[in-house]
Amino acid sequence: MRLTSMVFSAVLLVALSGQACAHEEKLEGSEWGVVGDEGPKARYISFAGSGRVFGFGGCNRFSGTYEQHDHHLTLSPMAATRMACPEDVMKKESDFFALLSRVRGVRVDHTLLLFLDEAGADLKALTRRDTGSGGGSDEQQ
Repeated sequence: MRLTSMVFSAVLLVALSGQACAHEEKLEGSEWGVVGDEGPKARYISFAGSGRVFGFGGCNRFSGTYEQHDHHLTLSPMAATRMACPEDVMKKESDFFALLSRVRGVRVDHTLLLFLDEAGADLKALTRRDTGSGGGSDEQQ
């Protein structure tokens, strides 16, 4: 089991490091869920057409805009609904929204997306939720 984890980590590191291995992909039409989140409170972000973005923070729906140029990504401040949820869910959502405001880049490798900060450090890993290339929802649910 430990060897399998080490091999998976090494393969993932090689796949996501450097321009030669990283798969540059347009985000338009894709939907990504936060790694480790499951169930009805699972956070996600969906990149729609015309530079629109929307998603779910764990308690509230949000929307805004984005600009992507190669591996550079910027997100506008997000507008969100104002529902109340348990304190732990609200904290997780608040942290997620704060993280989105720090995103300045992205690395994508098929079903894995890494949000990056201005220095290129990893902020958050997400996994693809839609069925493949260009298969994301274009409307907020």
